[in-house]
Amino acid sequence: PITVGRKSLPAICLTSDMAMVTAVANDVGFADVFTRQIIALGREGDVLLGISTSGNSENLLHAFETARRMKLVTISYAGNDGGRVAEMRDGGLVDFCLTVPTSSIHRIQETHMTLYHIMWDMVHTFLQDRSLLETTDEHI
Repeated sequence: PITVGRKSLPAICLTSDMAMVTAVANDVGFADVFTRQIIALGREGDVLLGISTSGNSENLLHAFETARRMKLVTISYAGNDGGRVAEMRDGGLVDFCLTVPTSSIHRIQETHMTLYHIMWDMVHTFLQDRSLLETTDEHI
């Protein structure tokens, strides 16, 4: 989303290009639909945000492995216990794993959407005023 009065930021949704998704799924396998796009588009320092209610989506797990090799910052939103993506965090393959501790798919997805909007607003806020990222004893 673009916020009035704030600089627009480049972002790509890897599920939007259905021709790419179906071509990779048919020719390579669905587990690599994101991996192929990350290899083509990702650069060191970019951010990969992966969202999965279960945390067990094979294509997302492969995406995080590829992103780690390419030195992208990795953030995952998962539900319940975080699934295998939470284990990837513990193994250092995912930088941040935000888990919604419920089995209700509706609550998980609603919370993921809220987290996404909060994160988007925080990124814009911190890019607009980097001094907010500075920490002093007064802020602790």
